[in-house]
Amino acid sequence: MKTLNIVFTILSLIISVLSKKVYYEAEDGKLDGITVYKDLSGFSGTGYVGRFENPGNSITVTVNAPSTGMYDLSIIYCANMGQKINTLMVNGQSAGDVTFTENKKFESKDVGAIYLNKGKNTIGLVASWGWMWVDAFVINDAPNAAKDVTSKLSSSLVNPKAIPAARKLYDFLKSNYGKRILSGQVGAAGKAGDEGQEFQRIKNASGKLPAVWNMDFIFESNDCTWRPENPDITEMAINWWKKYEGKGIMAAQWHWNIAGKTGNFAFYSKDTTFSLENAVTKGTWEYEKIIKDIDRVSGHIKKLQAVNMPLIWRPLHENNGDWFWWGNNPKACAKLWKILYERMVNYHGLNNLIWLWNGNNDEYTPVDYIDIIGVDIYANDHGPQTTAFNTHFDFYGGKKMVVLSENGRIPDIQQCVDQDAWWGYFQTWNSEFILQESYHTNAQLKEYFNHEIVMNMDELPSFNVSSYNGDSSNTGSSGSNSNSGNSSSSKCWSTEFGFPCCKGNTIVFTDENGDWGVENNNWCGINSGSTTVSCWSEALGYPCCEGNVVITSDENGDWGVENNDWCGINSGSTTVSCWSEALGYPCCEGNVVITSDENGDWGVENNDWCGILN
Repeated sequence: MKTLNIVFTILSLIISVLSKKVYYEAEDGKLDGITVYKDLSGFSGTGYVGRFENPGNSITVTVNAPSTGMYDLSIIYCANMGQKINTLMVNGQSAGDVTFTENKKFESKDVGAIYLNKGKNTIGLVASWGWMWVDAFVINDAPNAAKDVTSKLSSSLVNPKAIPAARKLYDFLKSNYGKRILSGQVGAAGKAGDEGQEFQRIKNASGKLPAVWNMDFIFESNDCTWRPENPDITEMAINWWKKYEGKGIMAAQWHWNIAGKTGNFAFYSKDTTFSLENAVTKGTWEYEKIIKDIDRVSGHIKKLQAVNMPLIWRPLHENNGDWFWWGNNPKACAKLWKILYERMVNYHGLNNLIWLWNGNNDEYTPVDYIDIIGVDIYANDHGPQTTAFNTHFDFYGGKKMVVLSENGRIPDIQQCVDQDAWWGYFQTWNSEFILQESYHTNAQLKEYFNHEIVMNMDELPSFNVSSYNGDSSNTGSSGSNSNSGNSSSSKCWSTEFGFPCCKGNTIVFTDENGDWGVENNNWCGINSGSTTVSCWSEALGYPCCEGNVVITSDENGDWGVENNDWCGINSGSTTVSCWSEALGYPCCEGNVVITSDENGDWGVENNDWCGILN
């Protein structure tokens, strides 16, 4: 490997020394809706072009390439009217959006490598945001050396206690990165491991099933009034895991539904009044609310860990946009990401997660808490999206694997190979994006899923392992933990799954492996002979209630509220308190109804909302 790295370095140095920059002046290109200007200083040639006032306005230049390959491209621009985003076109095909940072004079923007054929090619810029100036397009006069995508890749997961199954999965992805592209597909919302119409279309067209499947905790926050039951989403995932004997990869996102003090719950920012800034501030009711939601979802994921199932975990996805309540605030979102990580990993002991970041690349990006980088692209064609790949690859210095965590159209696999756009996997969104011929023909699905570079489910090993000594093994992993106070720890069955033995005998949860307890905020195994059953809510990250006041009930059991936190009630409790306490509001002393919603009747007392009992 070291020899190969040296070869790449030498080739890159030779090319950088021998290559010359070739300038293609914008004013000499084909102009659509824009004109030539000479007012600003510092331009090259005889002028520059602008202003891209309307969407679709464009500049196109014709360039000559001495041979087929990847060429570094830079654009000399001025964005003195603010930061702008416009679309790069190469040979009539979108190569992705380019962000032009606001400046006051003409500067060079390094776009990255683009794929050019031998001879004449066209390079252009099409306005989406517009309102900027372009002076010239600049390429090297020789193609680049092959891209090295693996030598700097992080050798291990960010969680040193990752269970063997998670480490094996990461090593598998890492070992195939730059050689194979895994296939992926999103199923129906709120389901896991379903083989509905999306998967049937792929199977009918290609004879294959995708390597990467998907689940969404969209209905699992506390505010949701409906969620799948019998089976619930975790049971679906476990059934899938058992059916394929661990020979599958599951990824998950969380469309986090949540409500503010007024209005309905939602994950779209336009539909909820919930405040991200307040949510990451300790002591606020918003902070307490997100902790309860994280705890609930953690309870689900603990069940996956209990059956040794790793999960590629993608919370707070697309946080670079403003459409979700957690987006458009890089600093606060990064803080929320760290809260998620600390609560799920260090408090709940979730060591089966591979953390995928899908959003902002900036000074706030929590790099030390990220395993994989995801990019979501809904393009109008099947281009390889090389510009987007290079942008993310370069930001992380090649240390993080880059995947298409969502795509509309599957990128042309051969073009990905030719242009060194080594997406770790693609994952097509559900519904029309995979079902309609306008997005994918049967011929395309057959070609892409049967391409020699693409890896499908039938080539996967089983990731259901209780021990693993591969590249990312760690002597400090949870699987090697000993329980100094338990003389029988070496005989405890749970150590095979990376969990210690319980010192006590309080049973919280039972599955086909045995009896589980919770100690020190982590799962542990109970050998035998234990009959004491603790409160069921501890398995979901909540304490037991000391009292028996029932606030609400769900498929798990009866819930109460004590010390401003949810707690579980074992059985036999019939006293019902005011339902509004579960939403953070007191009970009304009177019965004057101000408004009503799906929760019940609301009043106002002491300048605050309160709930009225029926």
